[in-house]
Amino acid sequence: MQASGGVQAECCETTTRRDALRYWWELFAILTISQLKARYRRSFLGFMWSLAVPLFQIVVVGFVIQTLLQHQIPNFTIKYLCGLLPWMYINDAMLGACPTFLMFREVVKKIYFPRWILPLSISGSSLVHFFLSFMVLIGVFVVVGIKFHYSYLFLPVLLALMVLMASGLAVLFSVMHTFYQDTEYALTTIMRVFMFITPVFYPTAEIPEKYQYWFLYNPVATICEGFRGCLLRNEIPRADHLLACLGFSLVCVLVGAAYYRARAAELPEVL
Repeated sequence: MQASGGVQAECCETTTRRDALRYWWELFAILTISQLKARYRRSFLGFMWSLAVPLFQIVVVGFVIQTLLQHQIPNFTIKYLCGLLPWMYINDAMLGACPTFLMFREVVKKIYFPRWILPLSISGSSLVHFFLSFMVLIGVFVVVGIKFHYSYLFLPVLLALMVLMASGLAVLFSVMHTFYQDTEYALTTIMRVFMFITPVFYPTAEIPEKYQYWFLYNPVATICEGFRGCLLRNEIPRADHLLACLGFSLVCVLVGAAYYRARAAELPEVL
């Protein structure tokens, strides 16, 4: 009888976990969809803005680099787009998550639910924009005749690292911004500077060779250059760079979760 009771308890616990996971997933999906709708509400182009912005940036940066500065980089447009898309996702997920709890202050104050899903929904909506923009990139590849290569199969690994890193930072900065509302401004400034030490609008080949190895220990550089390498050069990042990126991404998740847990009870009071 005791054994039977233990099995029943274990089954109930498993069912409860499944129900919780299903609830979290459904809530995440609803919030992500609502974020997407709210972002382009009363917008004439709607989701087309997610495609127009990277294309506009490519035209402007391409004109400056190749026409004004006369710095000729072969296939610059494609190389730039490969690095720009992951950068835009990480940047949008972090900055977009900062005011999350402030935007949903009435819900957070009155209803108890797993509030960490709010910043994750921002990361989810940014990921949708990433995939839409990535479809544009694939379309460009088809037009210029770039063929599929086995290195493309490594893209899900880079994507997982990218999402893991951005989601951890989104949770961290959303909580931090709730208590210190200059976080978003400071982070915006830091990201603008950080963009110049990350191979977004220039390939790593433009960096002196003796610095390239150490340069790619920048986890965002590993991801941006990793996308560029897999898509254009048919190569994957070095194992040590990937491990450093994985370690940083896990630290982002752990620090974000720990900081959220430490300050979660104070969120309704501060709001």
